[in-house]
Amino acid sequence: MTLHSIIRQLSTLVVAGVLAACGGPAPTDGDPNLPAQSANGYWVGIEQAGALHLHIVFVQTGTALSLQPSCVADRCALYPFNATGLTFVGSDLPVVLTAVTGSFTNPTITFSFTLSNNRRFTFTGRMADDKLMTGKISGPTLPETTITFEKRSTT
Repeated sequence: MTLHSIIRQLSTLVVAGVLAACGGPAPTDGDPNLPAQSANGYWVGIEQAGALHLHIVFVQTGTALSLQPSCVADRCALYPFNATGLTFVGSDLPVVLTAVTGSFTNPTITFSFTLSNNRRFTFTGRMADDKLMTGKISGPTLPETTITFEKRSTT
């Protein structure tokens, strides 16, 4: 064994020890082959048929997701965009989100949200990168359908 290989092994052990002592990598770094990502921020989702849009601002703490406190209505609402969307949402106007719970373990993201009219919807999907996620959304009046979200630069 050369001195260089001994030093390399020691440095690997030290790094492993430091990571173990501090709790290791962040839980959102689930797959080491994927870059670290965050769900924090303002997202706009469009359902595949264009019947509805979901605007949501996530706060991520560890792997837990919640709704940004005091989120303004235009950034935290479900919008109907046609007659079908009206049926899904239960209103011809946007309906405000009142609660969000979920989790993000890179790249898997799941969340549920409740509207001010007490309709509850769920989403399960994957984050393709830090600015794009896609998956399935469903609710009491919405059969499971695909929705794609883009993270917007303003919150």
